[in-house]
Amino acid sequence: MRVPSLALACACVALSCSRPVAVTGNANAPCLARPSSLEGQAVAWHQGRPSDAGELERWCRAVGPPILKTRPDASLPSTPPSIEELVVVTWNAHLAEGRLPDLVRSLRSGKLTAGRAVNHFVILIQEAYRRGADVPEFPDDARTAFGIVPREPDGADTLRTAEALGLAMWYVPSMRNGREMREDRGSAIVATEPLLDPRALELPLARQRRVVVGAAIEVRTRRGTERLALLSAHLEPVSSPQSLWIFSNQRPGQVSSVLELLAMPPFAAASAGAGVVVGGDFNTIRGGDGESAYTLVRKWSTSLRSEDRRRTHFMGRLDYLFFRLADGWTAQTQRLDERFGSDHYPVIGRFVASQ
Repeated sequence: MRVPSLALACACVALSCSRPVAVTGNANAPCLARPSSLEGQAVAWHQGRPSDAGELERWCRAVGPPILKTRPDASLPSTPPSIEELVVVTWNAHLAEGRLPDLVRSLRSGKLTAGRAVNHFVILIQEAYRRGADVPEFPDDARTAFGIVPREPDGADTLRTAEALGLAMWYVPSMRNGREMREDRGSAIVATEPLLDPRALELPLARQRRVVVGAAIEVRTRRGTERLALLSAHLEPVSSPQSLWIFSNQRPGQVSSVLELLAMPPFAAASAGAGVVVGGDFNTIRGGDGESAYTLVRKWSTSLRSEDRRRTHFMGRLDYLFFRLADGWTAQTQRLDERFGSDHYPVIGRFVASQ
């Protein structure tokens, strides 16, 4: 995303954030793109700041409905993997530019894991996108982001690609991709495992509506089959015109909203399960992992044994995985050396038994 530049020194102002509150399709900001259930599963909706409801409604009316495919194709593994077999990846796919099939092929071949084929994985995607009639005509008084036009306008979108790969999928559009195009974009979780407990958090509004998506999968640990919760987040890179774009850093407040959600059920009860993984593009364009948006969630992340600190984008280190796991497990991350068509390098996380 292109970031406005000003030849001025910028002050970093962290926002306070109220506790996320549950919302439904008929609550503070009614919107057809907030269904209360999909595929027979209840969908939990949260807002990080209820005062944003009116403006969020304008953004929400311009996008299509979320997409939930709870189960992968029957040809994929049907029993829960052991946690050591599972790999988690976070990746900003940059809309149509990211080549998801190539990333999946590299995982399955073992190219990214020292020759060990990966049969069980979850990919946390940011800047996933969807095109077609499911995205409505642009309503009056709605809000849209500028359109990012793909180099291959007839290529399959992220969601059709995931479906063709036979993966389970949970996609929630954050914003429309241009007024004239029937496209929207947002965050997604795609997986070889069935997706459970779908939920979404609308972050405190800065410049654009941004939605964190969450789901759970089942894994096997020494205690038996347990749930592992996952969140895919994409934070705001710049602020609003009212603050001249860069005089107010919105990311600490948005991270605080995510952490407030993690303090609520079912995440607060994760000690009874396998744990929680948070990943995404944190857009820490001003200080990388020196920003408080990183340090706040890194403090929460009690199970990260080691992390690859290399930059994930030409602007610096923007993409992260964080882990809070049950006793007996830690995790380590590695930035991959190929971008698979995107402008971001994926980050891969693996689970390791603690010593």
